Amino acid sequence: MASISTAVSLDRVSKVAGYEIDANLENLKPGFLNQRIAILGQKETAFEGSTIAKLSATSASEIAAEYGYKSQLYALARILRPVLGGDKLGSIDTIFIPVAEPAGATATTDSIAISGTVNKTKTHYLKINGRTNIDGSSYGYVVAVDDTPTQIAQKMIDAANAALGCPVTGTLATADALFTSGWKGDSSDELNIVIDTDGDAAGLTYAVTHVSGAGAVSVGDALAEFGDEWFTMVINGFNGDSEVLEALESFNGNANDKTGRYGATIFKPFVSFFGSNTVTSLSGVGSATELTDDRKNEMTNVFCAAPNSLGWSFEAAANVVLLYAPIAQSNPNIDPMELLYPDMPTAENIGDFADVNKRDQIVKVGCSTVKLNGTKYEIVDLVTTSHPLNEPQTAVLFRWVRDLVGLDWNIKYKYALLESIHLNGKTIITDEANVSASGTMSPKRWKSILLTQFATDLVDNALIATFDVFKDSLQVQPGTSNPNRFETAFTCQRTGVIRVSSTTNQTQFYFKI
Repeated sequence: MASISTAVSLDRVSKVAGYEIDANLENLKPGFLNQRIAILGQKETAFEGSTIAKLSATSASEIAAEYGYKSQLYALARILRPVLGGDKLGSIDTIFIPVAEPAGATATTDSIAISGTVNKTKTHYLKINGRTNIDGSSYGYVVAVDDTPTQIAQKMIDAANAALGCPVTGTLATADALFTSGWKGDSSDELNIVIDTDGDAAGLTYAVTHVSGAGAVSVGDALAEFGDEWFTMVINGFNGDSEVLEALESFNGNANDKTGRYGATIFKPFVSFFGSNTVTSLSGVGSATELTDDRKNEMTNVFCAAPNSLGWSFEAAANVVLLYAPIAQSNPNIDPMELLYPDMPTAENIGDFADVNKRDQIVKVGCSTVKLNGTKYEIVDLVTTSHPLNEPQTAVLFRWVRDLVGLDWNIKYKYALLESIHLNGKTIITDEANVSASGTMSPKRWKSILLTQFATDLVDNALIATFDVFKDSLQVQPGTSNPNRFETAFTCQRTGVIRVSSTTNQTQFYFKI
Protein backbone atom coordinates (compact mmCIF):
# COMPACT_ATOMS: atom_id res chain seq x y z
CA MET A 1 0.00 0.00 0.00
CA ALA A 2 1.32 3.44 -0.87
CA SER A 3 2.01 5.92 1.92
CA ILE A 4 -0.82 8.40 2.53
CA SER A 5 1.50 11.13 3.91
CA THR A 6 4.99 12.12 2.90
CA ALA A 7 5.36 15.16 5.17
CA VAL A 8 8.26 13.27 6.76
CA SER A 9 10.55 11.43 4.40
CA LEU A 10 9.89 7.66 4.26
CA ASP A 11 13.53 6.86 5.08
CA ARG A 12 13.52 8.70 8.45
CA VAL A 13 13.73 6.49 11.61
CA SER A 14 14.65 8.84 14.48
CA LYS A 15 11.80 10.47 16.50
CA VAL A 16 10.35 13.38 14.50
CA ALA A 17 6.96 14.86 13.64
CA GLY A 18 6.12 16.60 10.39
CA TYR A 19 3.16 18.47 8.98
CA GLU A 20 2.58 19.83 5.47
CA ILE A 21 -0.10 21.55 3.45
CA ASP A 22 -0.60 20.00 0.04
CA ALA A 23 -2.35 22.70 -2.01
CA ASN A 24 -4.29 21.37 -4.96
CA LEU A 25 -6.20 23.25 -7.67
CA GLU A 26 -7.56 20.09 -9.35
CA ASN A 27 -11.20 20.91 -8.56
CA LEU A 28 -10.98 24.64 -9.16
CA LYS A 29 -13.82 26.05 -11.23
CA PRO A 30 -12.45 28.87 -13.38
CA GLY A 31 -14.10 32.22 -12.78
CA PHE A 32 -14.23 35.15 -15.19
CA LEU A 33 -11.35 37.15 -16.58
CA ASN A 34 -10.45 40.05 -14.30
CA GLN A 35 -10.89 43.37 -16.06
CA ARG A 36 -7.95 45.78 -15.90
CA ILE A 37 -8.27 49.31 -17.27
CA ALA A 38 -5.36 51.41 -18.50
CA ILE A 39 -6.07 55.14 -18.73
CA LEU A 40 -3.86 57.21 -21.07
CA GLY A 41 -3.86 60.97 -20.54
CA GLN A 42 -1.74 63.99 -19.70
CA LYS A 43 -0.61 65.44 -16.39
CA GLU A 44 -1.28 68.99 -15.39
CA THR A 45 1.50 71.06 -16.94
CA ALA A 46 2.75 72.09 -13.49
CA PHE A 47 3.30 68.38 -12.68
CA GLU A 48 5.29 67.52 -15.82
CA GLY A 49 8.47 67.12 -13.74
CA SER A 50 7.02 64.27 -11.66
CA THR A 51 8.47 60.84 -12.42
CA ILE A 52 5.70 58.35 -11.56
CA ALA A 53 5.29 56.29 -14.73
CA LYS A 54 1.94 54.78 -13.80
CA LEU A 55 -0.33 54.65 -10.80
CA SER A 56 -2.95 52.11 -9.75
CA ALA A 57 -5.54 54.30 -8.04
CA THR A 58 -8.93 53.74 -6.46
CA SER A 59 -9.80 57.41 -5.93
CA ALA A 60 -9.64 60.60 -7.95
CA SER A 61 -7.80 62.32 -5.10
CA GLU A 62 -4.84 59.96 -5.57
CA ILE A 63 -4.59 61.06 -9.18
CA ALA A 64 -4.86 64.72 -8.22
CA ALA A 65 -2.00 64.34 -5.74
CA GLU A 66 0.34 62.79 -8.31
CA TYR A 67 -0.72 64.40 -11.58
CA GLY A 68 -2.70 67.52 -10.63
CA TYR A 69 -6.35 68.49 -10.27
CA LYS A 70 -6.21 70.26 -13.62
CA SER A 71 -4.75 67.25 -15.43
CA GLN A 72 -6.48 65.31 -18.15
CA LEU A 73 -5.93 62.20 -16.01
CA TYR A 74 -7.90 63.77 -13.17
CA ALA A 75 -10.73 64.72 -15.54
CA LEU A 76 -10.94 60.99 -16.37
CA ALA A 77 -10.46 59.83 -12.77
CA ARG A 78 -13.34 61.92 -11.43
CA ILE A 79 -15.70 59.96 -13.71
CA LEU A 80 -14.16 56.53 -13.16
CA ARG A 81 -13.69 56.99 -9.42
CA PRO A 82 -16.36 59.58 -8.56
CA VAL A 83 -15.49 62.18 -5.97
CA LEU A 84 -19.05 62.22 -4.65
CA GLY A 85 -19.25 58.44 -4.23
CA GLY A 86 -21.08 55.67 -6.05
CA ASP A 87 -17.95 53.81 -7.18
CA LYS A 88 -19.19 51.38 -9.85
CA LEU A 89 -15.76 49.91 -10.61
CA GLY A 90 -15.11 48.63 -7.09
CA SER A 91 -12.12 46.29 -7.10
CA ILE A 92 -11.50 46.52 -10.85
CA ASP A 93 -7.95 47.75 -11.40
CA THR A 94 -7.64 51.25 -12.86
CA ILE A 95 -4.08 52.08 -13.82
CA PHE A 96 -3.40 55.67 -14.87
CA ILE A 97 -0.48 56.06 -17.28
CA PRO A 98 0.69 59.61 -18.04
CA VAL A 99 1.56 60.54 -21.61
CA ALA A 100 4.35 63.11 -21.87
CA GLU A 101 3.50 66.65 -22.88
CA PRO A 102 4.67 67.27 -26.47
CA ALA A 103 7.81 69.34 -26.84
CA GLY A 104 6.89 72.95 -27.62
CA ALA A 105 3.20 72.33 -26.92
CA THR A 106 0.91 75.24 -26.14
CA ALA A 107 -2.16 75.45 -23.94
CA THR A 108 -5.66 76.39 -25.04
CA THR A 109 -7.11 79.65 -23.78
CA ASP A 110 -10.56 81.17 -23.67
CA SER A 111 -10.56 84.91 -23.01
CA ILE A 112 -13.81 86.57 -21.94
CA ALA A 113 -14.38 90.27 -22.51
CA ILE A 114 -17.21 91.93 -20.60
CA SER A 115 -19.13 95.01 -21.69
CA GLY A 116 -22.31 96.82 -20.68
CA THR A 117 -23.64 98.10 -17.37
CA VAL A 118 -25.13 95.86 -14.71
CA ASN A 119 -28.76 96.82 -14.10
CA LYS A 120 -29.65 94.31 -11.38
CA THR A 121 -28.10 91.78 -9.05
CA LYS A 122 -28.01 88.42 -10.77
CA THR A 123 -26.12 85.12 -10.59
CA HIS A 124 -24.41 84.09 -13.81
CA TYR A 125 -22.46 80.92 -14.43
CA LEU A 126 -19.37 79.89 -16.30
CA LYS A 127 -20.25 76.82 -18.33
CA ILE A 128 -16.91 75.06 -18.74
CA ASN A 129 -17.15 72.16 -21.15
CA GLY A 130 -20.87 71.89 -20.60
CA ARG A 131 -20.80 72.11 -16.80
CA THR A 132 -21.87 74.95 -14.52
CA ASN A 133 -20.47 73.05 -11.55
CA ILE A 134 -18.07 70.23 -10.90
CA ASP A 135 -18.27 67.72 -8.07
CA GLY A 136 -20.46 70.01 -6.01
CA SER A 137 -18.45 73.21 -6.61
CA SER A 138 -20.42 75.84 -8.51
CA TYR A 139 -19.03 78.02 -11.28
CA GLY A 140 -21.59 80.66 -10.33
CA TYR A 141 -20.73 84.32 -9.62
CA VAL A 142 -22.90 87.27 -8.65
CA VAL A 143 -22.98 90.42 -10.76
CA ALA A 144 -24.20 93.50 -8.91
CA VAL A 145 -25.10 97.07 -9.83
CA ASP A 146 -21.98 99.25 -10.06
CA ASP A 147 -19.68 96.25 -10.74
CA THR A 148 -17.02 97.14 -13.30
CA PRO A 149 -15.94 94.74 -16.05
CA THR A 150 -12.70 94.15 -14.17
CA GLN A 151 -14.55 93.27 -10.97
CA ILE A 152 -16.84 90.90 -12.82
CA ALA A 153 -13.88 89.28 -14.55
CA GLN A 154 -12.24 88.72 -11.17
CA LYS A 155 -15.41 87.12 -9.81
CA MET A 156 -15.43 84.73 -12.76
CA ILE A 157 -11.79 83.89 -12.17
CA ASP A 158 -12.38 83.29 -8.47
CA ALA A 159 -15.32 80.96 -9.20
CA ALA A 160 -13.20 78.79 -11.50
CA ASN A 161 -10.12 78.77 -9.30
CA ALA A 162 -12.13 77.83 -6.21
CA ALA A 163 -13.31 74.56 -7.78
CA LEU A 164 -10.69 71.84 -7.28
CA GLY A 165 -11.67 69.79 -10.31
CA CYS A 166 -11.89 72.72 -12.70
CA PRO A 167 -9.72 71.97 -15.77
CA VAL A 168 -8.60 75.60 -16.23
CA THR A 169 -6.73 78.31 -14.37
CA GLY A 170 -8.22 81.80 -14.41
CA THR A 171 -6.11 84.97 -14.50
CA LEU A 172 -6.86 88.65 -15.13
CA ALA A 173 -5.68 90.03 -18.46
CA THR A 174 -6.29 93.77 -18.27
CA ALA A 175 -10.09 93.80 -17.80
CA ASP A 176 -10.69 90.38 -19.33
CA ALA A 177 -10.94 86.99 -17.69
CA LEU A 178 -8.36 84.63 -19.21
CA PHE A 179 -8.79 80.88 -18.70
CA THR A 180 -5.92 78.52 -19.57
CA SER A 181 -6.22 74.75 -19.93
CA GLY A 182 -4.48 72.70 -17.26
CA TRP A 183 -2.52 70.68 -19.83
CA LYS A 184 -1.03 71.54 -23.21
CA GLY A 185 -1.39 70.10 -26.66
CA ASP A 186 -4.01 69.21 -29.25
CA SER A 187 -6.24 67.42 -26.75
CA SER A 188 -6.70 70.64 -24.77
CA ASP A 189 -8.28 72.36 -27.78
CA GLU A 190 -11.74 71.06 -26.86
CA LEU A 191 -11.83 73.55 -24.00
CA ASN A 192 -14.96 75.63 -24.41
CA ILE A 193 -16.43 78.22 -22.09
CA VAL A 194 -19.77 79.96 -22.49
CA ILE A 195 -21.69 82.14 -20.06
CA ASP A 196 -25.01 80.91 -18.71
CA THR A 197 -26.98 84.02 -17.72
CA ASP A 198 -29.96 81.98 -16.49
CA GLY A 199 -32.16 83.86 -18.95
CA ASP A 200 -31.16 87.37 -17.83
CA ALA A 201 -27.94 89.04 -18.95
CA ALA A 202 -28.55 91.90 -16.46
CA GLY A 203 -27.33 94.42 -19.02
CA LEU A 204 -24.05 92.62 -19.77
CA THR A 205 -22.54 91.27 -22.96
CA TYR A 206 -19.87 88.57 -22.90
CA ALA A 207 -17.50 87.88 -25.81
CA VAL A 208 -15.34 84.74 -25.79
CA THR A 209 -12.12 84.50 -27.80
CA HIS A 210 -10.73 80.99 -28.24
CA VAL A 211 -7.04 80.30 -28.95
CA SER A 212 -6.30 76.66 -29.79
CA GLY A 213 -3.63 74.69 -28.02
CA ALA A 214 -1.25 72.69 -30.18
CA GLY A 215 1.11 69.73 -29.95
CA ALA A 216 0.66 66.08 -30.91
CA VAL A 217 1.41 63.45 -28.28
CA SER A 218 3.22 60.15 -28.73
CA VAL A 219 1.91 57.19 -26.72
CA GLY A 220 4.80 54.79 -27.35
CA ASP A 221 6.37 55.16 -23.91
CA ALA A 222 3.00 54.81 -22.21
CA LEU A 223 2.24 51.58 -24.07
CA ALA A 224 5.63 50.20 -23.02
CA GLU A 225 4.35 50.40 -19.43
CA PHE A 226 1.89 47.58 -20.19
CA GLY A 227 4.72 45.04 -19.93
CA ASP A 228 3.42 41.50 -19.50
CA GLU A 229 0.20 42.58 -17.75
CA TRP A 230 -3.14 41.91 -19.37
CA PHE A 231 -5.01 45.18 -19.68
CA THR A 232 -8.39 44.33 -21.15
CA MET A 233 -9.59 47.92 -21.66
CA VAL A 234 -7.79 51.13 -22.52
CA ILE A 235 -9.18 54.65 -22.33
CA ASN A 236 -7.53 56.79 -24.99
CA GLY A 237 -7.66 60.42 -23.84
CA PHE A 238 -6.65 61.68 -27.28
CA ASN A 239 -9.92 61.07 -29.07
CA GLY A 240 -9.72 60.67 -32.83
CA ASP A 241 -6.00 61.44 -33.20
CA SER A 242 -5.14 59.15 -36.13
CA GLU A 243 -1.53 58.66 -35.07
CA VAL A 244 -2.59 57.56 -31.60
CA LEU A 245 -5.25 55.22 -33.03
CA GLU A 246 -2.66 53.69 -35.35
CA ALA A 247 -0.13 53.30 -32.53
CA LEU A 248 -2.70 51.44 -30.46
CA GLU A 249 -3.62 49.20 -33.39
CA SER A 250 0.02 48.43 -34.15
CA PHE A 251 0.78 47.61 -30.53
CA ASN A 252 -2.33 45.52 -29.96
CA GLY A 253 -2.13 43.68 -33.26
CA ASN A 254 -4.86 41.81 -35.07
CA ALA A 255 -6.80 38.65 -34.27
CA ASN A 256 -6.88 37.54 -37.91
CA ASP A 257 -3.12 37.92 -38.37
CA LYS A 258 -2.30 36.84 -34.78
CA THR A 259 0.09 39.74 -34.32
CA GLY A 260 0.95 41.97 -31.36
CA ARG A 261 -1.02 41.28 -28.19
CA TYR A 262 -3.12 38.83 -30.23
CA GLY A 263 -0.03 36.66 -30.79
CA ALA A 264 -0.71 33.03 -29.88
CA THR A 265 2.07 32.86 -27.28
CA ILE A 266 1.10 36.23 -25.78
CA PHE A 267 -2.67 36.66 -26.17
CA LYS A 268 -3.27 39.62 -23.93
CA PRO A 269 -5.24 41.91 -26.26
CA PHE A 270 -7.32 44.95 -25.35
CA VAL A 271 -9.99 47.18 -26.75
CA SER A 272 -9.29 50.91 -26.65
CA PHE A 273 -12.14 53.39 -26.16
CA PHE A 274 -11.98 56.88 -27.64
CA GLY A 275 -14.65 59.58 -27.66
CA SER A 276 -16.15 62.09 -30.03
CA ASN A 277 -18.50 64.94 -29.16
CA THR A 278 -18.72 66.98 -32.34
CA VAL A 279 -20.05 64.66 -35.03
CA THR A 280 -23.74 64.31 -35.84
CA SER A 281 -23.82 63.52 -39.55
CA LEU A 282 -23.42 60.16 -41.22
CA SER A 283 -21.00 61.25 -43.94
CA GLY A 284 -18.54 63.95 -44.85
CA VAL A 285 -15.38 65.43 -43.36
CA GLY A 286 -15.46 65.23 -39.57
CA SER A 287 -18.36 62.79 -39.58
CA ALA A 288 -18.85 60.01 -37.08
CA THR A 289 -17.85 57.41 -39.63
CA GLU A 290 -14.86 59.07 -41.30
CA LEU A 291 -12.29 57.59 -38.89
CA THR A 292 -13.97 54.25 -38.35
CA ASP A 293 -14.57 53.36 -41.98
CA ASP A 294 -10.84 53.72 -42.65
CA ARG A 295 -10.12 51.11 -39.95
CA LYS A 296 -12.36 48.34 -41.25
CA ASN A 297 -9.73 45.60 -40.83
CA GLU A 298 -8.84 46.48 -37.24
CA MET A 299 -10.56 45.51 -33.98
CA THR A 300 -8.65 47.57 -31.42
CA ASN A 301 -10.42 50.93 -31.30
CA VAL A 302 -13.97 51.56 -30.07
CA PHE A 303 -15.71 54.84 -30.93
CA CYS A 304 -17.73 56.26 -28.00
CA ALA A 305 -20.29 58.77 -29.18
CA ALA A 306 -21.56 61.87 -27.40
CA PRO A 307 -22.88 63.83 -30.40
CA ASN A 308 -22.93 67.61 -29.98
CA SER A 309 -22.00 67.41 -26.30
CA LEU A 310 -20.06 70.36 -24.89
CA GLY A 311 -18.14 67.94 -22.68
CA TRP A 312 -14.65 66.68 -23.39
CA SER A 313 -14.70 63.84 -25.92
CA PHE A 314 -12.61 61.61 -23.68
CA GLU A 315 -15.34 61.86 -21.04
CA ALA A 316 -17.57 59.79 -23.33
CA ALA A 317 -14.97 57.00 -23.36
CA ALA A 318 -14.74 57.13 -19.55
CA ASN A 319 -18.53 56.91 -19.25
CA VAL A 320 -18.70 53.86 -21.50
CA VAL A 321 -15.92 52.01 -19.67
CA LEU A 322 -17.47 52.90 -16.32
CA LEU A 323 -20.68 51.23 -17.48
CA TYR A 324 -19.23 48.23 -19.27
CA ALA A 325 -16.28 47.11 -17.13
CA PRO A 326 -18.41 45.87 -14.18
CA ILE A 327 -20.57 43.89 -16.62
CA ALA A 328 -17.54 42.33 -18.28
CA GLN A 329 -16.15 41.50 -14.85
CA SER A 330 -19.20 39.71 -13.44
CA ASN A 331 -21.66 38.95 -16.26
CA PRO A 332 -19.61 38.79 -19.45
CA ASN A 333 -22.41 37.29 -21.52
CA ILE A 334 -24.37 40.57 -21.21
CA ASP A 335 -24.15 43.41 -23.73
CA PRO A 336 -24.11 47.00 -22.38
CA MET A 337 -27.00 48.21 -24.51
CA GLU A 338 -29.60 50.55 -22.97
CA LEU A 339 -27.27 51.86 -20.27
CA LEU A 340 -27.19 55.63 -19.64
CA TYR A 341 -24.03 57.72 -19.49
CA PRO A 342 -23.89 58.80 -15.83
CA ASP A 343 -21.68 61.88 -16.14
CA MET A 344 -21.70 63.53 -19.57
CA PRO A 345 -23.11 66.91 -20.65
CA THR A 346 -25.86 66.06 -23.12
CA ALA A 347 -27.04 67.87 -26.26
CA GLU A 348 -30.67 68.24 -27.29
CA ASN A 349 -29.84 67.60 -30.95
CA ILE A 350 -27.83 64.46 -31.74
CA GLY A 351 -28.26 64.58 -35.50
CA ASP A 352 -28.18 61.28 -37.41
CA PHE A 353 -27.81 59.30 -34.19
CA ALA A 354 -31.49 59.98 -33.47
CA ASP A 355 -32.57 58.11 -36.63
CA VAL A 356 -32.85 54.32 -36.20
CA ASN A 357 -32.16 53.73 -39.91
CA LYS A 358 -29.05 55.89 -39.91
CA ARG A 359 -27.81 54.25 -36.72
CA ASP A 360 -27.90 50.99 -38.65
CA GLN A 361 -25.71 52.52 -41.35
CA ILE A 362 -23.37 54.00 -38.74
CA VAL A 363 -22.82 50.62 -37.05
CA LYS A 364 -22.12 48.97 -40.39
CA VAL A 365 -19.06 51.18 -40.86
CA GLY A 366 -17.62 50.43 -37.43
CA CYS A 367 -19.02 53.21 -35.29
CA SER A 368 -20.84 52.79 -31.97
CA THR A 369 -24.17 54.54 -31.55
CA VAL A 370 -26.25 56.24 -28.88
CA LYS A 371 -29.70 57.76 -28.62
CA LEU A 372 -31.25 60.23 -26.22
CA ASN A 373 -33.12 58.95 -23.19
CA GLY A 374 -34.45 62.03 -21.41
CA THR A 375 -31.38 64.11 -20.63
CA LYS A 376 -28.90 61.23 -20.98
CA TYR A 377 -27.06 59.49 -23.80
CA GLU A 378 -28.10 55.82 -23.96
CA ILE A 379 -25.83 53.16 -25.44
CA VAL A 380 -27.45 51.47 -28.42
CA ASP A 381 -24.50 49.69 -30.08
CA LEU A 382 -20.95 49.23 -28.78
CA VAL A 383 -18.65 48.06 -31.56
CA THR A 384 -15.04 48.04 -32.67
CA THR A 385 -14.13 49.56 -36.01
CA SER A 386 -14.00 46.07 -37.58
CA HIS A 387 -16.15 45.58 -40.69
CA PRO A 388 -14.06 43.78 -43.35
CA LEU A 389 -15.45 43.83 -46.85
CA ASN A 390 -15.22 40.03 -47.11
CA GLU A 391 -17.48 39.40 -44.10
CA PRO A 392 -21.30 39.60 -44.22
CA GLN A 393 -22.71 42.54 -42.26
CA THR A 394 -24.88 40.23 -40.17
CA ALA A 395 -21.90 38.14 -39.06
CA VAL A 396 -18.82 40.36 -38.69
CA LEU A 397 -16.49 38.28 -36.55
CA PHE A 398 -14.89 40.98 -34.41
CA ARG A 399 -17.51 43.73 -34.43
CA TRP A 400 -19.17 43.54 -31.04
CA VAL A 401 -17.11 44.52 -28.02
CA ARG A 402 -19.10 42.06 -25.93
CA ASP A 403 -18.11 39.16 -28.22
CA LEU A 404 -14.41 39.92 -27.78
CA VAL A 405 -14.12 40.99 -24.15
CA GLY A 406 -16.99 38.96 -22.73
CA LEU A 407 -16.84 35.74 -24.75
CA ASP A 408 -13.60 35.13 -26.66
CA TRP A 409 -11.27 36.35 -23.93
CA ASN A 410 -13.09 34.55 -21.13
CA ILE A 411 -12.98 31.31 -23.11
CA LYS A 412 -9.23 31.75 -23.48
CA TYR A 413 -8.81 32.63 -19.80
CA LYS A 414 -10.79 29.62 -18.56
CA TYR A 415 -8.96 27.27 -20.93
CA ALA A 416 -5.52 28.61 -19.96
CA LEU A 417 -6.29 28.14 -16.26
CA LEU A 418 -7.29 24.50 -16.76
CA GLU A 419 -4.27 24.01 -19.01
CA SER A 420 -1.91 25.30 -16.31
CA ILE A 421 -3.46 23.01 -13.66
CA HIS A 422 -3.91 19.77 -15.59
CA LEU A 423 -1.68 19.84 -18.66
CA ASN A 424 1.53 21.84 -18.53
CA GLY A 425 4.59 19.76 -17.66
CA LYS A 426 2.72 16.47 -17.42
CA THR A 427 4.07 13.23 -18.89
CA ILE A 428 2.17 12.10 -21.98
CA ILE A 429 0.70 8.59 -21.79
CA THR A 430 -1.59 6.72 -24.15
CA ASP A 431 -5.29 6.26 -23.56
CA GLU A 432 -4.73 2.54 -22.94
CA ALA A 433 -1.96 2.97 -20.39
CA ASN A 434 -2.69 2.03 -16.77
CA VAL A 435 0.06 3.63 -14.69
CA SER A 436 0.51 4.42 -11.00
CA ALA A 437 2.91 7.32 -11.63
CA SER A 438 1.69 10.80 -10.85
CA GLY A 439 1.97 13.81 -13.15
CA THR A 440 0.65 12.12 -16.28
CA MET A 441 -1.94 13.04 -18.90
CA SER A 442 -3.60 11.10 -21.70
CA PRO A 443 -5.65 12.52 -24.60
CA LYS A 444 -8.75 10.73 -23.28
CA ARG A 445 -8.43 12.21 -19.78
CA TRP A 446 -7.80 15.72 -21.12
CA LYS A 447 -10.91 15.39 -23.28
CA SER A 448 -12.89 14.39 -20.23
CA ILE A 449 -11.63 17.39 -18.26
CA LEU A 450 -12.51 19.77 -21.10
CA LEU A 451 -15.98 18.33 -21.48
CA THR A 452 -16.87 18.18 -17.78
CA GLN A 453 -15.03 21.23 -16.43
CA PHE A 454 -14.70 23.55 -19.42
CA ALA A 455 -17.48 23.16 -21.96
CA THR A 456 -20.23 22.69 -19.38
CA ASP A 457 -19.01 25.81 -17.58
CA LEU A 458 -19.04 27.83 -20.81
CA VAL A 459 -22.60 26.74 -21.55
CA ASP A 460 -23.70 27.42 -17.98
CA ASN A 461 -22.30 30.96 -18.17
CA ALA A 462 -23.93 31.54 -21.59
CA LEU A 463 -20.56 32.09 -23.25
CA ILE A 464 -21.13 29.37 -25.85
CA ALA A 465 -24.46 28.35 -27.35
CA THR A 466 -24.24 24.56 -27.45
CA PHE A 467 -22.35 21.76 -25.73
CA ASP A 468 -22.75 19.40 -28.70
CA VAL A 469 -20.84 21.59 -31.17
CA PHE A 470 -17.92 21.69 -28.75
CA LYS A 471 -18.10 17.95 -28.01
CA ASP A 472 -18.35 16.90 -31.65
CA SER A 473 -15.43 19.11 -32.68
CA LEU A 474 -13.08 18.31 -29.78
CA GLN A 475 -9.81 16.68 -30.85
CA VAL A 476 -6.81 15.84 -28.68
CA GLN A 477 -3.64 14.06 -29.76
CA PRO A 478 0.07 13.85 -28.98
CA GLY A 479 2.39 15.55 -31.45
CA THR A 480 3.02 13.48 -34.58
CA SER A 481 6.66 14.50 -35.01
CA ASN A 482 7.56 15.90 -31.57
CA PRO A 483 7.22 13.59 -28.52
CA ASN A 484 6.97 16.65 -26.25
CA ARG A 485 4.00 18.17 -28.06
CA PHE A 486 0.30 17.90 -27.11
CA GLU A 487 -2.39 19.28 -29.42
CA THR A 488 -5.98 20.30 -28.75
CA ALA A 489 -8.61 21.67 -31.12
CA PHE A 490 -12.27 22.54 -30.62
CA THR A 491 -15.05 24.80 -31.90
CA CYS A 492 -16.96 27.24 -29.73
CA GLN A 493 -20.22 28.65 -31.02
CA ARG A 494 -20.69 32.10 -29.47
CA THR A 495 -23.98 33.01 -27.90
CA GLY A 496 -25.86 35.85 -29.57
CA VAL A 497 -27.70 38.86 -28.20
CA ILE A 498 -31.23 39.87 -29.18
CA ARG A 499 -30.39 43.10 -30.98
CA VAL A 500 -33.06 42.84 -33.68
CA SER A 501 -36.55 41.77 -32.61
CA SER A 502 -38.90 41.03 -35.49
CA THR A 503 -42.57 40.20 -34.85
CA THR A 504 -45.44 39.76 -37.28
CA ASN A 505 -49.09 39.95 -36.23
CA GLN A 506 -51.51 38.71 -38.88
CA THR A 507 -54.83 40.32 -37.96
CA GLN A 508 -58.11 38.99 -39.33
CA PHE A 509 -61.80 39.85 -38.94
CA TYR A 510 -64.01 37.28 -37.29
CA PHE A 511 -67.40 36.76 -38.93
CA LYS A 512 -70.15 34.80 -37.20
CA ILE A 513 -72.83 33.38 -39.47
